[in-house]
Amino acid sequence: MATLVQLINSFDHDSKEYEEFLQTLICFNGDIPFNLEEVDCAQNIIISTINEYLNRSQSRHNGLLILDKILPQCSKDVLLKYCVLWMSKATQVLESIHSTLQELSISCKVLGYLLIRSKDISDIQKQVSMQNVKQLINIISNMSVEKICGSIYYLTAVLLHQYPEVCERYQIFIRKIILLQIDSPQENLVDASAKCYVLLAKATERSFKAPISKLNYISWTYNQALICNSIHAIMDELFSGFVELENVDIWDKLELPNISEKNVIQFYFTQERRFCNLCSYLSYMLCGIDKKNSVLPHEILKVICRGLAIQPLNLKNQNFVKEQMLYLILPKLHIALFNVLDALINGFKDQLIPFGSTILQLFLQTLQWTENVLENQTTISGNKPFKNVRISVYKCLNSWLVNTNALSGIETVADEFLPSILKDIVPEKDRVLLTIQKTHNLSKRALKRLRDSQYEKGTYLNNGIASNKEYYLDVDVCKVALNVLQNIHFSGGTLLKQVFFTTIQNIIIPLLYDCYFTSTEQKFYKENPDCCLLLLRVLRALQLNPHSLVPLPTQYSLEIFEIALNDKNIYIAQEAKVALAELEKIVHSHAPPIQITQVEIIEKEFVADGQSVQERMEATEDVSPVNVETAIDENTEPLPNKRLKVIHSNCNKIDELTTKNITENESCIKQTNQDVLKIQDNTLKQQVDVIVQNNNIVESEQVTEICDKSSNESSSASVAINVSETPESTSQYQNQSISTSEVNEGTPVESMDTTQVADNNFEIVSKVPEENQICLSSEKEKKEEEILQLFQDIPKDNN
Repeated sequence: MATLVQLINSFDHDSKEYEEFLQTLICFNGDIPFNLEEVDCAQNIIISTINEYLNRSQSRHNGLLILDKILPQCSKDVLLKYCVLWMSKATQVLESIHSTLQELSISCKVLGYLLIRSKDISDIQKQVSMQNVKQLINIISNMSVEKICGSIYYLTAVLLHQYPEVCERYQIFIRKIILLQIDSPQENLVDASAKCYVLLAKATERSFKAPISKLNYISWTYNQALICNSIHAIMDELFSGFVELENVDIWDKLELPNISEKNVIQFYFTQERRFCNLCSYLSYMLCGIDKKNSVLPHEILKVICRGLAIQPLNLKNQNFVKEQMLYLILPKLHIALFNVLDALINGFKDQLIPFGSTILQLFLQTLQWTENVLENQTTISGNKPFKNVRISVYKCLNSWLVNTNALSGIETVADEFLPSILKDIVPEKDRVLLTIQKTHNLSKRALKRLRDSQYEKGTYLNNGIASNKEYYLDVDVCKVALNVLQNIHFSGGTLLKQVFFTTIQNIIIPLLYDCYFTSTEQKFYKENPDCCLLLLRVLRALQLNPHSLVPLPTQYSLEIFEIALNDKNIYIAQEAKVALAELEKIVHSHAPPIQITQVEIIEKEFVADGQSVQERMEATEDVSPVNVETAIDENTEPLPNKRLKVIHSNCNKIDELTTKNITENESCIKQTNQDVLKIQDNTLKQQVDVIVQNNNIVESEQVTEICDKSSNESSSASVAINVSETPESTSQYQNQSISTSEVNEGTPVESMDTTQVADNNFEIVSKVPEENQICLSSEKEKKEEEILQLFQDIPKDNN
């Protein structure tokens, strides 16, 4: 059987097939195992091949490709042996003027990985920090602009993150490399350089010294201020002659190259790109790094408010070319500022609540002015006017609602947002344009014929669709608007006004009915299932966050979600399934947890094994009611064995069980001075309960027999049950005892104690009057031995 090594050696090591086989073998993640020694031998062959390729300039690129694949599998010992060699070979590719972008990319990738791994190996970390880092920074800073690609910024970011102390000494060169992309139209390069700017601000914290006039700044906030001042400078340069802007003191800014004004069009578009790129830099700064972030919110909000105050209405009656150019670039400037605001909200969340009213007003004013589009205006692309601006506003508003929840303050301005939101979610109905021929030259007979045929198809009526202003909803705008409407309900909740709830119900439910129950009318939500899904979620949010003064649309919701359950779209069907489950809990709410009352626990103590409550009720005769009231000691902890005091409350069941087979004409028993048994340990108490309960059942039946025999001779009396609270608690695991008490009017008489050990620790003692002792003595003497026998296992209480 051929081994893995033999398979590798079967290829020509100078062929392209051999290189492809090695890359495939390294990345192979099959389930076939090999001998450990065989695998080690194969890895040694691969590393030897890599070193051989790297030593030759013609095959160095191929060696880096194979090295890139095997680096994650290399052990610490392998890296300790070859790391410096591999870094030197990759650096040669980086500094070569003949290297292509593909070679630069793979070289930066390998160098970045080696720099990360070398940080954990102390033996080579010092050499890398003293030699290789400086060498790499010099090579990158001397590169031509054409060779600066995304992989170069990746390598720069790794250097700043892994070796910030060394990079701090070369921050001027690194800053120059970063700001090369400040006017770049390539978003990926702008984002990469912005991330490097963030890392540079963090790396220079130790050496930062704030200006004398700005001692409250740290390195992080100072770099934010530089970007803000640069944005202010661009706004002044673009709009100072057209719009009255608030004066801002630009005390310092980034050192950026000047933009030539020879070509006016190129000048404005370059300023627009620089403005947007600076906003991207600021957005990444506001996101923070390593869970550490700081900001001076007034500085950021000043930039945002100043920029969003510029509206198209402010640009009228000015020079045609410049005004039109500013009018063209203004929407992108607003979008960039909203991206900054979105980053600020996501970075600091509820810490921005003191600025909530200002932030909400920024959203509101932008939504209002973007609606002011004349009837005779449209876009070149045919999209909804200011579509992207409105999408940015809704996304930013949604971030505010999600991050601040009930503290968002949306309930204060929700009614003002509602008209703008409804315009983006309610489809316009087709409008029919009716035109009629002028009639001033017609005779009376012709006018009569025209009136008679005005509802018929004639040559005088020209019907058509009014298409000047007719446009349907935009799908993207509708999605974000519905998402905002859903989160308004979750954040505002019951704080929203009643009119808001009523309006939403009257809009959302008809739209869903048109979608699922009619074949005519609007087809927007039928043709766009994503929007229909969000519309269902709004209805669900409306159902889960009701207003106290607005009836829930439960019946409509059930009908809509039941029909949506059969929708072809799997996400709509799943949403309907979840919504129906929630509605089921609302319509048929679960009963509270079953809690056995204290009276029911007492009742169970008198029930014999295998005998149901219904059978006992049928065997019970007329019983006079007893008032029992349960009072819970507030100083006692809420435990199962809490001591209770029964004083006056209706409870027929206790009376039925304690006075079984006693008629209305029979004498009542007066009970006094009863003590509640002490708190017992739950485990031992349950064992005692079983024994005592059976004994008490037998005793109760014997007492009933005795009372039946003496019923003819006894006169009527009254019964009073008084269960007093036990003043003290006995020690744990102490058995219950039988006590003796005196009868009414101070006459001592022998009494029968029935002890009940229940979960609520009640003790009910019945006292027999003195006049009944004569008739009971003869029978009691006969039963005395049997009764005492029942309690022989229970120790007596000497007290």
